[in-house]
Order: sequence, then structure tokens, then C-alpha cells
Amino acid sequence: MNELDSWEARWAPYDEPTYQSVLNNIRPDDVVLDIGAGDLRLARRMALMARRVFAVERQPALLANQESLPYNLTVLCADARFMPWPAGITLGVLLMRHCTHVGLYAARLRTVGCRRLMTNARWGLAVEVMDLGQRRPWQSVDFGWYACLCGQTGFVPGPPEQLTVDRMDQVIETENCPACLRLQKADFPI
Repeated sequence: MNELDSWEARWAPYDEPTYQSVLNNIRPDDVVLDIGAGDLRLARRMALMARRVFAVERQPALLANQESLPYNLTVLCADARFMPWPAGITLGVLLMRHCTHVGLYAARLRTVGCRRLMTNARWGLAVEVMDLGQRRPWQSVDFGWYACLCGQTGFVPGPPEQLTVDRMDQVIETENCPACLRLQKADFPI
């Protein structure tokens, strides 16, 4: 089993704009899986808005000394990469800008029928809502920016004369990029 890098395990962006980006996308009927829930600050707020929240945190010290929990918030002290996930998840939340396991989480969410993942890990910037549905095969991208289900982002070069402002602003959602193959061979099979 690979351990999380120390910087990855400790990074948690506790800031109000990040939280608000997530909260703006919570639906009343959502069943949320909060991956890397930290000290439950966001999980508690999501529980006020969603039908149910499962908060997963692998560091027991962050879960110690919690006041009473909302009735619809279940806390699980485990490593989300390996634990069985609850059924009925409609939304995954992964706030960890430097997470290297986006692809694993996205694939596991897909497996349990979830179709949305809110994260800041893929681009390492602001929170985005990733649609976990079917995507274009990476091999079909002939030119431009792509964002793969596995978390990999990049630019496929093409003829300079085809580079336009619109093309620079377009991001093609893909799957099965070269990084996916490396992920499948890693210790965390999808």
C-alpha cells in the first residue's frame, strides 16, 4: 500500500470562497461523500443543505473532540482509497489542490453511480464540478486543452494557424489519456 505523501495528507484549503463554491452546488436531495473531510467544517455545513453527508477522514486526530453531529452526517475514519463506499452517493467532494488520486476517486464514484465530483484537485485552482458521465476518448483530441477523468490536464499541440482565442478557451473533457494507463498499473487499480 502506498502512503500519502506528507504534503498531500496535510493540505486542506480552509477558506470561505472555496467552501462557498461547494455549497453553491449542493442540492437538497444530494447524498454527499466528502473525501478528506478534515475537521468536518465543510461537512457540517453541507449537512444543513443535503439529504445526507458521509465524511471520510483518515487522520483520527482531526475528528477528535467533535461536538454533536447533525443527524444526517456520518463520519468515517478511514482511507477513502480502500474503504467500501456507501450506496446512493450523488455527489463527491474532494477539496485537496494537490491530490494525486483524483482518477481513483472519480472512477470509484462512477462505479457507485455518482455523476458529479466537486474538486479543486484537477486544475489545482478554483472548485469545479466534474461531470463523471461518458467522455471523449483522449485519442480523439487532435488539438487543444483537455481535462481527463483521471485528473490529468494538458494541451495537445497542433498547427499554429488553427490556434484561435476560442480554441484556447475550450477544454475537451476526455478519458483514457496516457496518464490513465499509468494509474491503472499503479497500486490503486481502478
